[in-house]
Amino acid sequence: MARKKDKYLAAAILAVMLEEASGESLAPSEGREGGDAWSRDHRRSLIGRRNLFRARTRRSTTR
Repeated sequence: MARKKDKYLAAAILAVMLEEASGESLAPSEGREGGDAWSRDHRRSLIGRRNLFRARTRRSTTR
């Protein structure tokens, strides 16, 4: 029974590797991109965070 699972696992890994070689199936979707700086700045201000200019000019990151 374990050998059958190993064969399925190997086949799944090989399928992912073959698809990854083409580069199309594992690309992030367009919605995952952050957008331009104006959009990011306005989203940050809507949730009460610093604007991008102030966030980028800080000396250290928030911990």
